[in-house]
Amino acid sequence: MLRTARSSAAPGLYVPGASIDLGAFDQDMRLSHGLVFTQVEVDLQLSVAGQFRFTIPHAFDAERGDFFTPFGKPLMPLLKLGTRVWIRMGYGDRAQQTPLFAGFITALGTGFAEGGAPEVEVSGTDATYLMTLGTKEHRFESKSVRDAVALVAQQNGFSLKFSGTPPSNVTLDSNLQTDLEFLGKLAQNFSTPQQKWEFFARPRKSGDELHFRPRSEIEPPLATLKWGVDLLSFKPEINLGNQVSKVEVHGWDELKKEKILGVATADGQGGKPGGDIQRAAFGRETVLELRLPVKSKEEADQRAAAALAKRTNDLVKGDGETLGFPELLPDTSVALVGLGEQFSKTYYVTKTVHRYDSGGYRTRFSIERPAA
Repeated sequence: MLRTARSSAAPGLYVPGASIDLGAFDQDMRLSHGLVFTQVEVDLQLSVAGQFRFTIPHAFDAERGDFFTPFGKPLMPLLKLGTRVWIRMGYGDRAQQTPLFAGFITALGTGFAEGGAPEVEVSGTDATYLMTLGTKEHRFESKSVRDAVALVAQQNGFSLKFSGTPPSNVTLDSNLQTDLEFLGKLAQNFSTPQQKWEFFARPRKSGDELHFRPRSEIEPPLATLKWGVDLLSFKPEINLGNQVSKVEVHGWDELKKEKILGVATADGQGGKPGGDIQRAAFGRETVLELRLPVKSKEEADQRAAAALAKRTNDLVKGDGETLGFPELLPDTSVALVGLGEQFSKTYYVTKTVHRYDSGGYRTRFSIERPAA
C-alpha cells in the first residue's frame, strides 16, 4: 500500500503537530508553562545514542534582563541540565501524536547579537546517555550475551526487550569502556551476514526500554513510498569498495600449539552480494584475512562472520526524505518505487530524522541493503 493511502484513513494527516513534555510525562511545556518552539528535531539511529534539539523564541525580557516564561516564571530552572524530556510528533493534537523520544537535556545555548532577540537552543540525548557516564571493565565468565545485556540494562534503569538467540556460553573480557561502547561491541562481535544484531532505546510512559535483537526482516515493508508522490527525494549508492566474498580469521591455540582458522562466506540474501559482483567483474575471489587473538575455532568462525556482516551491509546505502512519518523508525523497512529496476526495492532503515518547524513535518531517513 502506498504511504499516501493513509490520508483517507487519517483526517488529520494534513495538520502536522509536535509536543514536548518537560520534567514529567504529560507535562506539556506549552500547556504547563506557555512555552512554544519554532522547531524541534529528533535524530534516531541504531546502536547509537539518539539526539534531540529544539528552539524557544522570545524568552528574554529586556526590561528585567533575564529569561522568563510567558507566565512570568524564570525559564532557566525549567531547562536545567539533566531535566527529562519527552517528544511526540505526528498529526492532529498531542493525543494522536506518536511518542518518538525520551531523554535528558545535556546542552543549553543562546546568543546575544546586536539588535536581535536571544533564542534558547535546547539539545540532549536519549536515555542511553546514562550508559556513557564513566568507564569500567566488563568481565563475564561462561555467561550468555543475554545475561551481559540484562545486567547493563538493569544498572542503567531500563526494562529489557531481548529477542533472538546469540551465543549462550561465552567469556567476555573488555578493556575499560562505557556501557554504551560495550553494548556496541557485543552487537558487532556476535553479528553474522544472516543475523546482524542492533540495540536502541524506545520511550514508554512507564519507563525507558532497551531493545537488543537481530535486525527485523526486510519483508514485508512498513510502507511503500513512490518518488514524485510521497518520496520527496532519494540518493542511493552501490559501492564495491568495501566488499569481500570471504573472511578468514587466523589465530593460535596456546594449549594445543596449533593454528586456528575461522571462515565466513557471503550469502546473497535475495540479491547478488558484493563479493559475487567482484568475482564476476574481475575474475577473482576477494578474501579478507585477519589475525585475531581467538581461543577456539568456534570463536574464530564467529569473528569472521561478524567482520563479513559489517562489510556486506555497506554494499547499497542511501538517504531519502518523505512527508512526516512518525512510524518510520530505525529497524523498520520501507519499499521505494518509481526509481527504475535497479533501485525500486525494499530497504532496511538504519536512521531517521524527524523535524517539525514552520514549514511542516518532514522525515529524513538512511537505508542499507546487503545485496544489489
